[in-house]
Amino acid sequence: MKTTHAAPTLSEILEPVAAWIERGNGRLDEVARRESGTALGSILEFAIDASGKRVRPALVFLTSGLFGEIDEGAIDLAAAAECLHTATLIHDDIVDDADSRRGRDAIHVNWSEGAAVLTGDYLFAAAADLVARLNRPRIVTLFAETIMRMSRSEFDIPGVDSSPERMMGAYVEKIEAKTASLFGLCCEAAAVLADRPPAEQLALREYGLNLGNSFQVADDILDITGDAGVTGKPVGSDLQQGLLTSPSIHFLRMRGAEPSAVARFFENGAPDAATLEAALTELDESGAVDRAHADADRFGQDARQRLASFPDGACARALEGLTHYVASRAS
Repeated sequence: MKTTHAAPTLSEILEPVAAWIERGNGRLDEVARRESGTALGSILEFAIDASGKRVRPALVFLTSGLFGEIDEGAIDLAAAAECLHTATLIHDDIVDDADSRRGRDAIHVNWSEGAAVLTGDYLFAAAADLVARLNRPRIVTLFAETIMRMSRSEFDIPGVDSSPERMMGAYVEKIEAKTASLFGLCCEAAAVLADRPPAEQLALREYGLNLGNSFQVADDILDITGDAGVTGKPVGSDLQQGLLTSPSIHFLRMRGAEPSAVARFFENGAPDAATLEAALTELDESGAVDRAHADADRFGQDARQRLASFPDGACARALEGLTHYVASRAS
């Protein structure tokens, strides 16, 4: 009888740097404690506690661990990356008019829009402070370039086009700037911190970009197939905002101009709940979701190829494991 084994969990994949992730969490707590006893301190504690799986700090530690270079500098870098990530989430929720984040009220709902904006600004500054401690001008530049790229991406809204190739190209460009650029930053900056040669810095940057693209495509699939109780995000929210994602682009490519519930979300008007349910069914039954899964897998494969020149070890295997995890995650 053939024995099957469950895929490793994220905690299992990140085990080689689990202790370092905890130390990074401690550095994040220090950021919040600076404002202890104030309204800002309360919001910072809430934001940092809610900011997620710590995948981005883990990338810093795993990349550093490729070279045996995990140290206090890596802790500052990892905390800076998570401060940047958390700041962008806070601002994104305002821009997207999102009421919740991972099953909890968004900060601008719990407090106010002004308080949320200022908290995000504070976290951007905290990230800059942590990076400045490293005394590495190149890393400061990488952070600045990434923040500009992420901000610029909010102005790029891919629209329905007669050419599916152009739609997909615009979509990939968007997710690479909005999501994957921070993954790439974590890996490249860690390689800079470890004084690795430019070719290795570039390879790790490309690993991070491909991993981040795979992560975002999987996230867009969960918008259609996920369980809101697990993801903390209402199912179909991308459709309701009229956002083109990998599944919807594949669907429109296959169906062309044929009338569909999916197409109604990219036209004028506000489709009702019944139309949303029909659209989700169309996407799932058409094969579009399967094609989007193939996109996520392809980005994961591209990420793994960037690791080929690095020596085997616990951190290298964890980086490879992440490429499988992010493409098939359930939350």
